[in-house]
Amino acid sequence: MSLESAQRFLEAVAYDDNLREKFNAVQNPDEFLRLTEQLGYSFTGEELMSIAKEQGESKGITTRRTTGVWRWLRQINWI
Repeated sequence: MSLESAQRFLEAVAYDDNLREKFNAVQNPDEFLRLTEQLGYSFTGEELMSIAKEQGESKGITTRRTTGVWRWLRQINWI
């Protein structure tokens, strides 16, 4: 598990509609993380949120989108 993997995931999902769509049927954090692992990423919820927060602060990115994976960053209690 790594921050680098979480960073790669967030960069990929930001630009790939098809990748975001894969998360529409996910029902909980465990399913979310299992799917990311199936896609070749390995990180914890804490690592994902750490990177998302860092990106938001440094690049002005928000996690308030209502579509795709961003819904999970906003709605799930990761920690």
